[in-house]
Amino acid sequence: MGAALYRAAEAREIRNCRCPVPFFGPAYSAGDIDSAIAACSDRIDVTRFSGLEKACESAAGLISSGKVVAWFRGRMEFGPRALGHRSILADPSDPTMRDRLNAMVKLREAFRPFAPAVTVEQVHRWFDVPAGTELPYMIVTVDVREAYREDLPAITHVNGTARVQTVHRSNNWEFHTLLRAVGRISGREMLVNTSFNVKGQPIVNTPLEAIETYLRTGIDALFLENTLIERRAGS
Repeated sequence: MGAALYRAAEAREIRNCRCPVPFFGPAYSAGDIDSAIAACSDRIDVTRFSGLEKACESAAGLISSGKVVAWFRGRMEFGPRALGHRSILADPSDPTMRDRLNAMVKLREAFRPFAPAVTVEQVHRWFDVPAGTELPYMIVTVDVREAYREDLPAITHVNGTARVQTVHRSNNWEFHTLLRAVGRISGREMLVNTSFNVKGQPIVNTPLEAIETYLRTGIDALFLENTLIERRAGS
């Protein structure tokens, strides 16, 4: 497909432009989410928020207090990276977070780093790139600014780099809203962002898969759209 598009662009048969953030997968209705909640109702507690802003405020508070949050919204990503619709999110400044995620959630080797998601407005503050740099696909590695490497242990690799995802309001506005909410607490519009799955499993697709994966991992809380899911005490 790439070769065909390249030749078509060379022949001026199409306009060669950047693909939008690839949220091309399925989305699920409020009814689908309610059905998944009902199927697991004996094991979970549910808090419903009036809209995105309130959900983001709650999620930002949980993350800033050291919790690991799963975030499930809208159409699923198409491709190799979770970009804020099927993600596990955490505080990049927590020195224990990489080991926690590797041991309790991702069930993978301890040396493997996690990627940061950061607003396009702040990317140049923390990473060695020009202001306004857009890296929306989480496939480019850049240097973490040396002054902040010790402050961002969860996303800084041993060689001082990170595989950055920038988030722009124009094409990923819900995730951008969450990052802004985090920034109002921490001063950093940035999160650890890793795919919502465990080792050997694909990224979750449906609301029921999201709840079931949450319940069998060390994730602290799950947001299905504007609904917070937490384990019921004793479950």
